[in-house]
Amino acid sequence: VGFTRTFFAKHTLLNVLTRYCVFDADRKLLVMRPYQIAATEQILRRIETSTNARRLGTVAAGGYVWHTTGSGKTLTSFKTAQLATKLPHIDKVLFVVDRKDLDYQTMREYERFEKGAANSNRSTRVLQRQLEDPSARIIITTIQKLARFIGRNAKHEIYGGHVVIIFDECHRSQFGDMHTAIT
Repeated sequence: VGFTRTFFAKHTLLNVLTRYCVFDADRKLLVMRPYQIAATEQILRRIETSTNARRLGTVAAGGYVWHTTGSGKTLTSFKTAQLATKLPHIDKVLFVVDRKDLDYQTMREYERFEKGAANSNRSTRVLQRQLEDPSARIIITTIQKLARFIGRNAKHEIYGGHVVIIFDECHRSQFGDMHTAIT
């Protein structure tokens, strides 16, 4: 009874329909599962809280979302990135993967959710152009390209911007020098 009353409340249904649904390329309606919605809302809340408390760039500003294979990580990350770019203080959202095949797979999935919503890149030079382009709001890149960009551009203006970074499956390469440089 509690769930039904809460879920079918007008504001809840409206929120699910306007914020947490996606038509894919085949015009099939995808509705996020409750745990995907909760994860997305928690991430957006963390972004807002960290911004308001001026904790950007600190460990307290970050977090983890653990999902298993087939649980909808890509849809969750897409909606999180899309909704984060609508926050007034966010300049970019970087979606960072640790392998080139994941880069391609993520871009293909993002394109399925919304054509032209994200930007992928073939090189560090293209990544730099995207970081400098105000219209490129969601960027998918590999951790290696991001680390190369940081190594070559120590004083780039993007460091003064408000950038949300979402790491996907970077557990194998998210240590050592690359991790230190990116954080």
